Amino acid sequence: MEDLEDSKLQEAVRYLAEGDKATEKNWFKKPEWDVAGQNYEKAGSCFKAARSYDQAIQAYQKASDALFKSDLLFMSAKTMESAATIAALQLKQPERAAEMYKKASDLYLTHMAPDRAGEMLEKGARALEPVNVDEAIELYISACSLYESEEREKFAIDTFRKTISVMLKNKRYEAAVDILHRLNAIYQSIPNQQGINKTCLSIIITLLAAEDEVEAKKQFQLHAFVQSEESAIASALLDAFEQGDQELLSQIVRKQTVTYLDNEIAKLARGLQVP
Repeated sequence: MEDLEDSKLQEAVRYLAEGDKATEKNWFKKPEWDVAGQNYEKAGSCFKAARSYDQAIQAYQKASDALFKSDLLFMSAKTMESAATIAALQLKQPERAAEMYKKASDLYLTHMAPDRAGEMLEKGARALEPVNVDEAIELYISACSLYESEEREKFAIDTFRKTISVMLKNKRYEAAVDILHRLNAIYQSIPNQQGINKTCLSIIITLLAAEDEVEAKKQFQLHAFVQSEESAIASALLDAFEQGDQELLSQIVRKQTVTYLDNEIAKLARGLQVP
């Protein structure tokens, strides 16, 4: 095993040297950034195989820079993504990984690949979740906004739901309501009535958990999900709150319609307490 790693290290150093050589310029020669990028990427792969992870990251970053200079934007983004993945998985450096995922996202977006760009922001957010939930949420929101701005909303539903889940888990109720409204707008544009019904009920449950009964009643009157099981549940929840009836509330939140909502919403419902 050690012989293999040593061999890969030597190979990596050779590729690095070839990459550096390709970047040189003089009176007769311009830098060959595409050649440099390819060699740096091979060096990164060899360093990774040799478990020299920090050197692998540096080589992949050099590859990304060189490929960017030769207008190979997709490959530039992909090598930056490779560097980020090593930082996240092998070195367990979430902040460093998130920064590189953000750079990869920008590069994919420049290449007109918004779905990959959004995916990078989500990966950065997932890396940050255990260590900095506020920054993770910011990245999730950025991913949602990216999909909206690029008119890729219907591909973003899972991202929105994940964002809401993280927010609720961390009691960011006001932010969760905002994202739920934005998700509701997506369901209206598709259109998807079942999605609208579930989202409207989720908004009311979240507002009740945030102890904002007045806004919950207002949202119930505003939202177009009448003549649905979700609407009946929302109305019953508001009645239980108005009557101060915890037993009635407990019966309502055990209904199948509530248990079929996203996990964090269903959990939130089960924890509701009347004033």
